[in-house]
Amino acid sequence: MTKIAHLSALERALDYPYDAPDHAYLIRNGQVFDLDPGYDFASRIAVLSVGSNRAPVQLNRKFGESAELPVTPVQVYDCDVVHVANLAAYGAVSCSAFPCPGTHIDLNIAWLTPAQLIIMHQTESVGKAYDWVEWDLACIQHQFDGPLERLFGYAAIAGAFGNRGKGPFGLQRIPAENRQFVVKTQRQIQNMIYHRYCKEKVSLESWIQQLQSDRILRDDVVSGLRSDEVLPSVMPWKPAVL
Repeated sequence: MTKIAHLSALERALDYPYDAPDHAYLIRNGQVFDLDPGYDFASRIAVLSVGSNRAPVQLNRKFGESAELPVTPVQVYDCDVVHVANLAAYGAVSCSAFPCPGTHIDLNIAWLTPAQLIIMHQTESVGKAYDWVEWDLACIQHQFDGPLERLFGYAAIAGAFGNRGKGPFGLQRIPAENRQFVVKTQRQIQNMIYHRYCKEKVSLESWIQQLQSDRILRDDVVSGLRSDEVLPSVMPWKPAVL
């Protein structure tokens, strides 16, 4: 059992997408436990966690200290997770799955109740930042003893982060095999944005705080990022209907 920590506003931006266990776990009352192999998933909806939703600290922040939420590991074939040409309201460069033949990534599934799914849709800004999608199970290997009949998720509407013709860039914190894309940490991507768009003599940390507090500035930067985005071709998911 591990108590879930809380992050400062700056940590939420620079530490994204946060640490996550590499095994099945259960969040209950603000703590993390090993998941019982006999856990009952009835009435829960399987949602692939690509970025920060893999992490207890983010799930606890979204659903509150009293929430119960089981999480199970999966491997996703022929995909990577890349930084996206967008900024979250809290200043992080968000991420999304991106087709990449031969690359396999280790992610997890958050098994949400219908009420939790409504909250997740709100936090993912469905229709504005992300689309609600259903994954092709042919590219998914569930690494937990339990049925997986359908798998949903969120795909970024923006393309992958690009920088003057270079990109996509994989997330350093996401475990992967046979990676094709250059890997960058959140801080490295933030530095690229800072050196390209910051016009004042302030530190990276002060710049991120400006992005967090100034929506007009954030929107201007996002507009620049979108002009350099890298778009995927064939995706292993389709628009979802529950």
